[in-house]
Amino acid sequence: MLRQSIFSFLSLLIGLVCSSANAWWDDGHQQVCEQAVAQVQPATLAAIADLLDAPLGELCSWADEIKGQRPETRQWHYLNAPPDTLSIGNAPRPEGGDIIAALNEQIHRLKHAPTNQRREALLWVGHLIGDLHQPLHLGYASDLGGNTYRLELPEELALQLNEKRERVSMHAVWDGLILRYQDQPSVAATATPIERPLLLNPEVEIIAWADETLSVLNDAKVHYRHGTRLQTLTSQYLISNRSAVDLQIRRAATRLAALLDWAFSQSKR
Repeated sequence: MLRQSIFSFLSLLIGLVCSSANAWWDDGHQQVCEQAVAQVQPATLAAIADLLDAPLGELCSWADEIKGQRPETRQWHYLNAPPDTLSIGNAPRPEGGDIIAALNEQIHRLKHAPTNQRREALLWVGHLIGDLHQPLHLGYASDLGGNTYRLELPEELALQLNEKRERVSMHAVWDGLILRYQDQPSVAATATPIERPLLLNPEVEIIAWADETLSVLNDAKVHYRHGTRLQTLTSQYLISNRSAVDLQIRRAATRLAALLDWAFSQSKR
């Protein structure tokens, strides 16, 4: 499958300031989907194989790659939460959709739609669960989800990150630069397992996951809230927030696995 570079796309987007959010870069999305597939039930694994012509991890950035051809889907990747929002349930919901509405719709399609529509629904669910756990996807409209919150990038750190830009957005930092820094290994293999949700009511669970992501965004060491913002990106910032990124990826993977088991157990193959 021909894959577009998410890094190049984000660079162009930041320069033009034309959208509120991108997704985890390919690496983050692939980690979410691969870890999820490793946790699903055998029947779910078989159902996924029936729908896809490649591993789910390799297709997990598809929803970003189609933004140019389907611009109406751009706002499905995020929901702007005004400052001081504590629950996504209280955030304004835009016309045209948002990440919560899109995720619930695609879960419904994965359960009930004809087979030819369920492939796309599976790719959307895999991708949007990842996006829901990227904190800047719940960022403020005023800075386009952190895309216009720009940080100076010192030359030495730019070399370590293989970055040519002199300034980077906070959104890009959380999309991929934290994962890229010094190629630090993930702690997923040795970390305490994430509790698997029961999914008695997935729509309620999704709001709870979004609220948890909001709490990460509002953590003091993220320096996103107004009055706490940084001027310069540092290696210490990347190091101190790596554990939060790994945790969000592991949360997303476990919850995606539970959602897929739940959806496929109720759908007619």
